[in-house]
Amino acid sequence: MKLSIYVDEFERADINDGIRSLIRSGYLKENESSQFSRVLHAAAGPTWRTLRDLELLVLQMYGVADTQAAISARLREVKPEIHGLKKERRYIKDPETLKIVHFYRLVAAEKETAE
Repeated sequence: MKLSIYVDEFERADINDGIRSLIRSGYLKENESSQFSRVLHAAAGPTWRTLRDLELLVLQMYGVADTQAAISARLREVKPEIHGLKKERRYIKDPETLKIVHFYRLVAAEKETAE
């Protein structure tokens, strides 16, 4: 059984709107030759993914085999004030193996509003 984290349709729509806004504003540009860009584009969105999921997704999207260690390092480099994205992380205990499985996603960072 594959572990997953459920995302309801309202959260999914809100997160997708935020990602589209970043793309339209030029914050989230795609550059296939940049490992950082590949990881940003694979991890951005409402779907929670493990490092293994991201490794396979980058391979499917770009035909490049970035390692889980490299993907993890790129995720640590994400800065909301620079990239407009923030990393979210959750974990679940696998009931079969009793191991902790970490899930990641990148979502649009909240914009500070001046009052």
